[in-house]
This record gives sequence, C-alpha cells and structure tokens, in this order.
Amino acid sequence: MLRARLSTTWLLIAAGAACAGCTRRPALETLTGLAQGTTYTLQWWSEERVDRSALARVVTAELERIDALLSNYRTDSVLERFNATRSPDPQALPAELVSLLELAADVHRASGGCFDPTVRPLVRLWGFDGDEPHVPTDDAIAAVLPSVGFDKLEIVDAEHVRKLRDDVEVDMASIGQGYTVGRLSAIAESFGLKNYLFEIGGELAGRGSRPDGKSWRVGIESPDKGTPLAALNLPTDRVTAVITSGSYRHFFEDHGHAYGHILDPRTGRSVEHALVSVTVTGDAAARTAAWGTALLCLGPDAAAETAEREHLSAVMIVRTGDSFELRASSLFATAWPTTQNQPRRLKYQ
Repeated sequence: MLRARLSTTWLLIAAGAACAGCTRRPALETLTGLAQGTTYTLQWWSEERVDRSALARVVTAELERIDALLSNYRTDSVLERFNATRSPDPQALPAELVSLLELAADVHRASGGCFDPTVRPLVRLWGFDGDEPHVPTDDAIAAVLPSVGFDKLEIVDAEHVRKLRDDVEVDMASIGQGYTVGRLSAIAESFGLKNYLFEIGGELAGRGSRPDGKSWRVGIESPDKGTPLAALNLPTDRVTAVITSGSYRHFFEDHGHAYGHILDPRTGRSVEHALVSVTVTGDAAARTAAWGTALLCLGPDAAAETAEREHLSAVMIVRTGDSFELRASSLFATAWPTTQNQPRRLKYQ
C-alpha cells in the first residue's frame, strides 16, 4: 500500500438546523473506507439519481489499481518491481507512471533538486518506512547518497525509463495521494457529479457546494493545538485540490532533538528550519502534491521565493519563537481573499 503522507487539512462541515416547512434539499451522501495506509471519504449530493453501488465499485477498483501501481509496500507493485530490477537497460513502464516521473522531473528542476523521488534509499536508511526511525551515521548517509538523484534516471520515451545506476529506487509517496484525489475527482465527474469532495489522508479535491448551497470548507490545522488556523471556501465552479505537507507530526526524537520525516535529498538529512507546514492549492492534484513536499523541503525563505517564481498558490506555517504565523504567496492571497478575515494570524508577503 502507498505510505500515508502527513497532511493537515481538515474538512469543515456545519450541521444544518432542521426547520418546519423548509424546502427539502438533496441528501449528502458519503462513501468511506481504508486505502493506501489511511482512510478516504467521498461526499457528494446530486438532484439526479446516482448509482451508489456502481460508484463504490469504481472507486474501490481505482484505489486498488493505483496502489498496485505506486505502492512501495507491495513487492508486486509496478514501482517496486522497477526498484528491484538491477539493470542498465531501458525498462518498460506504464505510460501513466512515466508521466508522473516526468512531472517529478519538472518539479525537481524547478526546486533546485529539493524534490526528488529517488530518495527511497534514504527513507529506508532513516527508518521512515517502518516503525523504528533513527538517525543514521554520517558514513551510512555518505554511502547511500551516490544512489540518490534524479540525474541517475533517464526517461527514454513515453513508456521506458532507464537507471543510470542499478541501485536507484523511487518513492512516489509525495505524489501518490495527490494523484489519487485527482483520479477520484475524474471518476466523480464521469458519474455526472458536480457537487462532491474527495479526501484521502487529509488531501482533498472537490468542486461545487454543499446541499445548503454553501461552499465546501477546508481548514488548515494549527501545529500547536490541532485546530483550524485558517479556513478556505472551495470555488464552486471548478475542481480544486488542497494538499498539505507538514513535518510536525511524523517525527521522532533522539537525544532531545526532533527529526522530521522530510528528507533533503541533496544532503541526505532531515530538514531543520522554521517552516513546519505548507498547503498548496491548484487544479492539478498531483503537481500540487509534489510542490507541497518541495516547498517544505526548501524552508521558509526559499519556499516563498520559489512559490512566487513558479506562480504557486501556497500558504506556509512558519514557527516564530513560541508561536506560528501564516505566510501566503501572492497568488494564494488573490485566490483565497476570505482568509484575510484573520489578519492577526495571517501574514501576507
């Protein structure tokens, strides 16, 4: 199964009060389940009849298909079979996976190498793919780093990828769940749904509104209290993904020092800076997810500069002494003006 990446977005739904004589609204329907090492929820409503059983079957089948494609926890997945192959020859891969690797290559270049799915050997070295994470020795990191780097993969064509080192391994967890919410949104659309929200592991994509006509609301969690620090009203006229990457929950302590799960592939070490969470919004869920990880790796100053240069809608939670503040890119400030209702907690740069 895909590893559940940390995400700190919340779905906020206000319960409507019952009233006599109110016009009957379509009911909000929900599908929930387990997938990719976490939970998922699909909520929707429609004035037209939707075959719930058929929708559930297609959703389940797609979740299983993506898991069989991208999981690092299944030795039989397409990705893990690629990782296990030790050969310099071009390997045939599904065009879908090659397309995701091309996306990763784009974000890798634009982030100065901070985003890099070949980080898999480092994830294993630090133990973040298991139950006992630990700080590896300098020698162990130095021994693994030569196998890390997107320059050690060659995308030959739309269906072939070649390893330039036979020990290169790929981890798609930073894209996988974002890609999943995008795929499930497409399925919802294929069933004629225009008002829905899909969430997996805290990563969301949706469009339309709730049955009462109000927007879907998504909360960005505060690292210190676990409550929403800001709330976003999703646009009603288009599909929008909201993807959050955070370092303040998935961490371990060693000799009084906290080490987060975000690893800088350039150094082989856990990142150490004041940026603790990044939320990126956009219409392309997989790309949005990749940039969430990339910005979190870069740190507050470089992330802010990169978000402006790449025209990203991003809001960052930065630790400032014993508190936190939100810093938003200019595109985020334009796209989500209602968050300015919280001026004491939201800082625009």
